[in-house]
Amino acid sequence: MNLLVVGAAGGTGARLVGQALVAGHHVTALARHPERITTRHERLRVVAGDALDRADLDVVLPGHTVVLSALGATTRARTTIYSQGTANLRRSMTAAGVRRLFCLSSGALDSGAGTPAAQRLVTRLIIRPLHRHAYADMRRMEDDLATDDRVDWTVVRAPMLTNGPRTGTYRFTHDEDRPLDRPTQISRADLADFVLSHLDDRALFRRRVSLSY
Repeated sequence: MNLLVVGAAGGTGARLVGQALVAGHHVTALARHPERITTRHERLRVVAGDALDRADLDVVLPGHTVVLSALGATTRARTTIYSQGTANLRRSMTAAGVRRLFCLSSGALDSGAGTPAAQRLVTRLIIRPLHRHAYADMRRMEDDLATDDRVDWTVVRAPMLTNGPRTGTYRFTHDEDRPLDRPTQISRADLADFVLSHLDDRALFRRRVSLSY
């Protein structure tokens, strides 16, 4: 497949790029700071661009099969990187005739029934207030995606991300009535593994997926 990875210079984006190349895909890596992408490969094209500038996306999107968005806020200030960046992606994808989109969100937006009380308390009193602007923008992104039937999107809600190894062993659910119980953490490598293993999984089209060890 021809994959476009947006936010490719970040920790998760870099793993998506690297693992996609190993899997045999052709990859375009879009980043505001392309000099931070050190990977070199005959099937890799590195492009400077900003998801908040739709003109950049209009230029790079044609010819791709799947868009993998690894967009993320780099500060705790107010942000529109999730909502506006993804809205720009959706509009450019529609113009280019590209339908498949993966986006990253946070498992902290909702808690499963089996989540321990202490973890719920920490999430409600510390984690959500600390990252309130990013979480609010993730929520806007998810709500906007739910209204768009021109894009076959999947939102992956992950708990705490680590730099651990790729194991290929994790739990996930796309049943929104039964969120994943006791989410703990997931490595960026296994997050990338999940995404790349489900690129054409129609069961995940227009679904929010919870992922964790």
